[in-house]
Amino acid sequence: MNELLGRRFHRLFGADGRSVVIAMDHGTTDGAVAGFENPEKVLEQVIAGGADAILTSIGIARHYSKQLKDIGLMIRCDGATSPFLEHPRELIISIDDILSTGADAAAAMYFPGIVNGHNSTIYFPRLAAQAHRWNIPVMAEALPYGFEEHPAARAVDAVADTCRMAAENGADIVKTFYTGECEHFRKVIRSCYAPVLGLGGPKTYSDQEFLASIRGALDAGAAGVVIGRNVWQSAFPAAMTQALVALVHRDVNVDDALHILHESR
Repeated sequence: MNELLGRRFHRLFGADGRSVVIAMDHGTTDGAVAGFENPEKVLEQVIAGGADAILTSIGIARHYSKQLKDIGLMIRCDGATSPFLEHPRELIISIDDILSTGADAAAAMYFPGIVNGHNSTIYFPRLAAQAHRWNIPVMAEALPYGFEEHPAARAVDAVADTCRMAAENGADIVKTFYTGECEHFRKVIRSCYAPVLGLGGPKTYSDQEFLASIRGALDAGAAGVVIGRNVWQSAFPAAMTQALVALVHRDVNVDDALHILHESR
């Protein structure tokens, strides 16, 4: 864990150097997503469940500052200007905004394989440079082809290269796909000198399958997770958060995590 990054960086992680981050930044482009209609309720549930940090929008950070006062806070700095327009992603939040909210970190996409107008590989290094002037850490959502369907979207070499490129371009933390096999994902971890957090992706239909993928990522060396829909679209968000905390910070197995999930409802 990099001691040069200061207290903001360390507020995002537990004493073990691992982190459970709950993603609540979906509303910036998707509006009132199912399960996320009431941000205050979701915040109360995941904070009660033991989350280390929240990744969210500038609006939620400002409106719910009281609820967020005792937890690590990341702000999403980029996005499409509207879900109804085919505009490329761009930076919409500045480092001044990060400072004004008292947030601990900035976050933005890093999609090197997108050629249809997305410009994250241009704006991400600029964001990182600006953030580092104020000792603000930056998390890259490093996905080779973004969320587009592509045969190599989760290919180990593509994911590993993308994570390394994000770190080389200023990322202090990298969020990426779990490639599906523990042994393969170790290559991603070994090639990236920034901590790697596994993302949750679309809502799954099996708690066992979801928790097993988290266990695999952690066993490969991931420093934690960034999960959104699979927490706040679950029937019991606080219980799901507790299960993730047990996996990440207590290294429990999948069966024990499932037991925690069911017992905590």
